[in-house]
Amino acid sequence: MTDLAQSETELGESVSLDYETARGRERRSFIGTLAAMPPWVGSVLGIVIILIAWQVVAVTFFAVTKSVPQPGLVFVQLFKDLFTTDVYWNAIAKTGGAAAWGFLWGNLVAFFLAFLVLLAPWFEGLSTQLAVVCSCIPLTAIAPIVTLLAPAGSRNTSVILAALSVIFTTVIGTLLGLRAASETQLDVIRAYGGSRFTQLFKVRLIAALPSILAALKLAAPAAFLGAVLGEYFVLGVDQGIGILLLAAQATSASVKLWALALICAGVAGLAYFLIGRIGRLVAPWSSGDSRAGEGF
Repeated sequence: MTDLAQSETELGESVSLDYETARGRERRSFIGTLAAMPPWVGSVLGIVIILIAWQVVAVTFFAVTKSVPQPGLVFVQLFKDLFTTDVYWNAIAKTGGAAAWGFLWGNLVAFFLAFLVLLAPWFEGLSTQLAVVCSCIPLTAIAPIVTLLAPAGSRNTSVILAALSVIFTTVIGTLLGLRAASETQLDVIRAYGGSRFTQLFKVRLIAALPSILAALKLAAPAAFLGAVLGEYFVLGVDQGIGILLLAAQATSASVKLWALALICAGVAGLAYFLIGRIGRLVAPWSSGDSRAGEGF
């Protein structure tokens, strides 16, 4: 009887082990299948999950107040406004123009601060402190001051807020990239009598391109959102995404508010994508894809 019980126990352990092994193989097979899928599959699944969660929240927690409308209503409103009127397109153009100018000026200031550190190392403390101040200062505190100084009808507030939104990211990204240069290459420049300017343009700038492009990708959406925020404070301006958001908020038009929020997210995402594509064309090696430079 003892031998029989022991045999039954061993048989049960063997069956359990085989079962766990089979489950482990299935799990690894499932994970391997997910890993082999194209990246866009994960993006599509993420969007579907977000839409389902949005629908559930809208019909349960906010069924009475309607402050979170159903996604179907929002998309209908979005397409209706985009394709039946040019109000949204004019608003995108105006806000996008202010964001572009802020993106330009903010990055020029950031590049100046970063390059100055390499040419004058003692300036590093002040440069990084200025970048941190630009990042930490509340935009809603500086916006009214800029609005008072700017003439009525000017978009200077949006431009300045967009510029402040990008300085920190670009300064830090540029400094990290410029310091990634190979010391061996820098020694060769020094051995041949090259100056700091020669090191900067011959070695450091090329080595810094991946970090600079990554910083610019993050700065582009930040500039647009900074420009939208600036339109909450401008005077004498009647066009812009921020103006439409204020009008929708004043009339409690929740569907229109969510449609405008999707537009902001779409434009910011498009800016991120375009800067990334430009970066792949300018510096194909920065993407880390060995096939990126095959067409060059």
